[in-house]
Amino acid sequence: MRDLRRLLRYVRPYRGRIVVAIFATVLVSALSAISAGAMQPIFGLVFHVGSAPRLSLPGPFRDLGPKLLNRLPESFASDPIMLLSVVALFLLLGVILRGIFAYLQTYLMNYVAWAMMRDVRDDVYAKLHTFSVGYFRRTPTGEVMSRLTFDVDLSGGSLLMFFGSFLKEPFTAVGLLVVLFLISWPLAIIALPCIPMAVYPIVKFGKKMRVRGTVIQERRAELNTLIQQTVSGIRIVRAFAMESYERLRFAQKNAGLFRAAMRITRVDALTSPVIEVLGFGGVLFMVWLGGYLVVRGFILPEEVMTFVVTLGLFFQPVRKIGKMNNALQQGLAGVRRIFEVMDTVPDVQEIPEATTLPRMQEGVTFREVSFAYDDDRDVLKDVSISARMGELVAIVGPSGAGKSTLVNLIPRFDDPTAGVIEIDGINIRRLTLKSLREQIGMVTQEIILFDDTIFNNVVYGRQDVSPDQVHQALMVANALEFIEKLPQGVDTRIGEDGVRLSGGQRQRIAIARAVVKDPPILILDEATSSLDAESEEMVQEALDRLMERRTTFVIAHRLSTVRRADKVLVMHDGRIVERGTHEELLACGGAYARLYQTQLVGVGRQD
Repeated sequence: MRDLRRLLRYVRPYRGRIVVAIFATVLVSALSAISAGAMQPIFGLVFHVGSAPRLSLPGPFRDLGPKLLNRLPESFASDPIMLLSVVALFLLLGVILRGIFAYLQTYLMNYVAWAMMRDVRDDVYAKLHTFSVGYFRRTPTGEVMSRLTFDVDLSGGSLLMFFGSFLKEPFTAVGLLVVLFLISWPLAIIALPCIPMAVYPIVKFGKKMRVRGTVIQERRAELNTLIQQTVSGIRIVRAFAMESYERLRFAQKNAGLFRAAMRITRVDALTSPVIEVLGFGGVLFMVWLGGYLVVRGFILPEEVMTFVVTLGLFFQPVRKIGKMNNALQQGLAGVRRIFEVMDTVPDVQEIPEATTLPRMQEGVTFREVSFAYDDDRDVLKDVSISARMGELVAIVGPSGAGKSTLVNLIPRFDDPTAGVIEIDGINIRRLTLKSLREQIGMVTQEIILFDDTIFNNVVYGRQDVSPDQVHQALMVANALEFIEKLPQGVDTRIGEDGVRLSGGQRQRIAIARAVVKDPPILILDEATSSLDAESEEMVQEALDRLMERRTTFVIAHRLSTVRRADKVLVMHDGRIVERGTHEELLACGGAYARLYQTQLVGVGRQD
């Protein structure tokens, strides 16, 4: 229930609507109880034609029926059919009013539930943006999507169930219980043991629904993850002819979801029959007991009939409560998963007294920086480097040496496990994340573009730029050549991840995006490694223009880039094993010279 209480905080802004909805719920329940109680006069008219129907009310209310009849015109009081018609019209009016209030209650509670889902989804999405890259490295994309979609929908359903029905049905049950005591309190006391018998399966089945609801949400997340991976990697699936394998994997995950659904369905399907059997058993017993008392002359037939019918009506909301409790418990499983995300502490956090970084003037410094991923294996070990404003720093080394990890620490995608990174002498942990990342532009091998127009992708880093600035950025990026041939130019939509463009075209859009941002720090992570020779030449020209007057960190594989670098850092096993200019390192005949002979020189011949 703690999770439910936390969820209820989201409905505080809508408490006015909730109050009106609860008021309407109480009226609906009261009208249901009144309608049940009004059946006794009808039975009284049927069993005692021509006499005033007596109501089984306590004390001074017992003669309410005759007193009301005395106030009616004589033609009404003496005509049972007329009285029957009046009572029937009264019941019809009650049904109409109940329908009006039921509509009001349903509309308002749906409004609150959908508004709550919107607010929760906004908060979960905002929370995701506070997490470091490490969280998304550990958590599959499908799992994240599942919590934003399925789990939030379930939470809204549980809230709707709680306010829309879970309050209504208990009100109705209590109202009908009051009517039972008014009709015949001795019979009501005898019938009381039936209530715990009906409530027990509700509690028992509800616990199972909570546990199994969590399992089914986990299976949905696994299936969602598999779908996301398969769709995003469809080219690899086709290229390696793995369609049959992926279909088998999907079938296995889907079967797991099916089995989880059937386990929860068995509990849900069993709830109503069990409560119904218990309820019917109680009603049947009261029919026998009431018949016995009528035969013995202890009670009137209309009292028994009204009591039995009301008792039957009483078990209807009890049965609904059982079904609703199952749905509520399943929904709370989704609520728990949502708050797991909300309670996750980001690996990278902004300190309360963080300051805003003005545009960088001096440079970037690493002081004895080490970093380890979750397995505690050091990826970087005691790295100390400096890059002054306007310098080009080339980072080379074998795969797995820690090159990408090093540059990803600058925008605080992760934080070092030891050491300090400074910009203009300020520890970057003391800076606001926004002001820090506004100083940095990135162009990587894995280009991320959005299913939007070229223009909107270019201005993604800055929304305050003019079309002329975008045009200039595209010119710097060597992108105008192919954009001008597109039917809609910069207003052309490029599809998810820019699938309608070639690799070189996507790369040039990313460069234009960095140009528009105009950052003092530039990070190029193997930005041309996957391109063909012609595209690489176009992109490299654009990169050369982009790097002017910026502090640039380049994870390099081109000899031309390394040759003109102000500093070359050679990394191996997380350490910087050599540093210097291209000529200095070649003269040393060490790790860089060997790397030059085996890797860089082959690429250099293309320059």
